[in-house]
Amino acid sequence: MSENKFKILVTEHLGEEGVQILQDAPDVALDIKIGLPKEDLHKILGDYDAIITRSGTPMDKDAIDAAKKAKVIARAGVGVDNVDLQEASKRGIIVINAPTGNTLAATEQTIALMLSVMRNTPQAMRSLKSGVWDRKRFTGHQLNGKKVLIIGFGRIGTQVAIRLRAFGMEIMAYDPYVSEKKMQDAGVQKIEDLAGGLSLADIVTVHIPITKETRGMISEKMLRAMKPGAYLVNCARGGIIDEEACAKYLKEGHLAGAAFDVFTQEPPAADHPLLDDAIADKVIVTPHLGANTFEAQSEVAKIAVGNTLAALRGEEYGHAVNLPFMEQNLNYKQKNFLRLTRKMGILAAKLIEHDGGAISKCKVMLRGPFLNDEDTPANKMRPYTVAVIKGLLEVTHGPDVNYMIAPILAQERGIAIEESTGEPQTYRNSIELEVEAQNTTVQIIGTITEEGRQHIVKVNDYWIDFVPHGQLLIFQNHDRPGVIGKIGKLLGDSQVNIANFTLGRKNGSGLALAIMEVDGLISDELLDKIEKDGDMIWAMTVKFRGVDE
Repeated sequence: MSENKFKILVTEHLGEEGVQILQDAPDVALDIKIGLPKEDLHKILGDYDAIITRSGTPMDKDAIDAAKKAKVIARAGVGVDNVDLQEASKRGIIVINAPTGNTLAATEQTIALMLSVMRNTPQAMRSLKSGVWDRKRFTGHQLNGKKVLIIGFGRIGTQVAIRLRAFGMEIMAYDPYVSEKKMQDAGVQKIEDLAGGLSLADIVTVHIPITKETRGMISEKMLRAMKPGAYLVNCARGGIIDEEACAKYLKEGHLAGAAFDVFTQEPPAADHPLLDDAIADKVIVTPHLGANTFEAQSEVAKIAVGNTLAALRGEEYGHAVNLPFMEQNLNYKQKNFLRLTRKMGILAAKLIEHDGGAISKCKVMLRGPFLNDEDTPANKMRPYTVAVIKGLLEVTHGPDVNYMIAPILAQERGIAIEESTGEPQTYRNSIELEVEAQNTTVQIIGTITEEGRQHIVKVNDYWIDFVPHGQLLIFQNHDRPGVIGKIGKLLGDSQVNIANFTLGRKNGSGLALAIMEVDGLISDELLDKIEKDGDMIWAMTVKFRGVDE
């Protein structure tokens, strides 16, 4: 194989269209190895730039450690619960999925199971094929007029709601990360209390990913809260519902029926409680068919392969689940604020570095219509907050701190992150940063003018207006004549030019804060001389070079 080709490993059956794209790519060396034992797989993972999987290949910490060259792990499907996202992020590996490719397939499977369990369709078919004609035994229920609770109002939950409305159902949804307005616009009642919603619903359908938060979410307690005689459908992920408790309540008659396309362990064991013959007439089970349509498999393969190749080639790509945001999707103004907030983080870290002590808390307040109108999921930080964290950490950890790893590093170091929004005050759009450390607290306010110029307008107690650009000399001094002259001479003697200068005073303190943008290198020796001979309380340099590139 040519050394200049991207080596890509496919570990599971992939739609033919996706395989064809890889085979036709002149810069790809493709290997398809399906069903390898774990030990054999781990031995070869280190040879590949990208690994494309489905749900059956565990890309856990051991696998990621073995994939030493990997830049991308792609999942041809929606979920990525078989991938250790944190370990991948620590290694800088982009994890890609294909969340839109099987939306309609999963939606239609949900509707099919809902109709089947309500009308006893598979059970009636089995009875008829055994030679029994028994219509009364399989009398079912209509969807029309029933209340349905959709748990999770993302892509699939939204599409399920659209179709169930056509059946004349009353639709409720529980999703703490979706606004009430979005649900109202979709004609859906937002449920704030899960147990309360379960007690009202004739049918409950689940459409959420499996995470630490959602694992076991529909517990025995929640199942007990369900309306007597209700039906339950799970086409999302195994492990969200307590399957043993569900079987128990089906046996007791508390639940009228259940349909499961997914299980905690797949395939389920022969003695799985939902496979008990005692509840066979109340349960429909299918072998994870939600995404199994020819159309969906083709689409997810093309999405996963296309984004993998784009990421490897350095082109624009989508659906990276472990990136806090997609920088290439931001417009110019958003990118400008992103650069400003990163600089605010760098400045705060340098000021804290001067006083010493570990950072314990970072608060970001976003003010103004531009910053508040952005549609960011409630459980995710906005790009500007992530940029602040990156700026804070790259001062001590170097420029390799990227947007992917910055929030993880902050969590590991026990830095509490608080993000909030507020109405504009002095400026139409502004960002307020407060960073608490062991020995000090730093406060910074930044804004961008209508002309698109970045400005920092306040540092701690000093109202001061400067453009964070290039290399800055920052110092605090006694507010008396002659100080600036001394600094100018020291810089001039060292062939360092002053490009811009601004001064902030704190009333009643007798102190001032000065910011100089300078051309030329300020060595440690020169900085030490400035601090001693220039009558400084303290002095430091901050470099922003490269942030605007």
